[in-house]
Amino acid sequence: MNTNATPGLLWTATRDLHHACEAHPVGAAMASGKPPAVWYADWLQALHQLHVVVDSVLPLELGRIDRLDADLVASGAVATRSIAADKYTYTLNNELSLEGAAYVLTGAHLMGGELMRRRLEGYPTSHLEWDDRKVGLAWLKPVRERADLAQAARDCFAALLSIMDEIQERHGNA
Repeated sequence: MNTNATPGLLWTATRDLHHACEAHPVGAAMASGKPPAVWYADWLQALHQLHVVVDSVLPLELGRIDRLDADLVASGAVATRSIAADKYTYTLNNELSLEGAAYVLTGAHLMGGELMRRRLEGYPTSHLEWDDRKVGLAWLKPVRERADLAQAARDCFAALLSIMDEIQERHGNA
């Protein structure tokens, strides 16, 4: 199964926000594999806050909470709870919003996360590791064609940008 053959409807619908996340100084630092430790810890904390809510719509083997817990402990840094993540999780109050967020987060962890995991040498990355990556890809494949999730996926990317802004504002260019 080649899940990269076509980008998918949701990828097209969210491309601008996806690229904005990659271009954000926090996103670019993560992608480079060399983020400031405090940025990385706060990012893990924000992801944890999101997954506490979003994992409810994912198959059990795709949940990230335990792995994020392990990464937060292994980071050794004191992470700050994300106000932006909390605000966003309050909007995840129906199946569409949850599934849109699950698409974005699972897609990011499966696809870009695979590249990031290799680059983040010295950083804990168990949240980017999979017991069976094919299970995640099989879940993602039909979801990425769901037009009804476009706005919810865009909302998740917008929330990720807000989280990145918050991290940068809190710590400057660490």
